[in-house]
Amino acid sequence: MREIQKISESEMEVMQVIWGFEKTLTSAEILQALNQKKDWKPTTVFTFLARLAEKGIITSSKKGKVNQYIPLISESDYRQFETYSFLNTVHKGSVKSFISALYEGDGIKKEEIEELKKWFAQKVGE
Repeated sequence: MREIQKISESEMEVMQVIWGFEKTLTSAEILQALNQKKDWKPTTVFTFLARLAEKGIITSSKKGKVNQYIPLISESDYRQFETYSFLNTVHKGSVKSFISALYEGDGIKKEEIEELKKWFAQKVGE
């Protein structure tokens, strides 16, 4: 896998639209989907699309007069990148430190702890 670059929160909102449709999208389709949530001008969205292309997160192709956008990085690959980046930066790579911070800060419910226990037991058994 190639190196992934971090994206801003606004770029992430654009990517969530692109990933959510699971197909090639035109700029008009992206604008329409974002207008339901954001009051961004088209030039703002085009700037985000250009930045995402520069970072290698998406690519675009022209079909007639219409630009189409395709993700080059899957949502799960980006999520994994962000998780490892956060884990290494904030918790020095320690999963235990990360989970402890969630638990002590009331970020984990008892049901989630049980789900994690089952998940870990399954992974250890593989």
